[in-house]
Amino acid sequence: MQTVLCVCEMEVGNEIAVREAHDAFPAEALERGIGVKRVVAFIGSGYYALEITVGDGNFQENFHRFLNAPEVRRLFSALAPHVKNLPLPDQGTASMPLATAMLLWQDPPSADAITI
Repeated sequence: MQTVLCVCEMEVGNEIAVREAHDAFPAEALERGIGVKRVVAFIGSGYYALEITVGDGNFQENFHRFLNAPEVRRLFSALAPHVKNLPLPDQGTASMPLATAMLLWQDPPSADAITI
């Protein structure tokens, strides 16, 4: 599994519209198995972020399967007037606003904590 963080700027003042778009979050598409195991959405201070955990297998294939799902495309279409630079299905991941974990620190450290 691999987790990425997609960080996009958004129009300050459009938080309500972004939250309303998430009322139709496509959980059923994720539950039927399109390659993504976990999604966490963040909003605030002019930013919208999605933490996306992709399942085992080829990251590129699974991530693009997620982006191509009709339900995810509808969500992103609803977000697009308010959020800049959302990832597109035909876009390479190198040009997307993605980041991956560089460090994990916990107090107290657990046996399963990984420091990269």
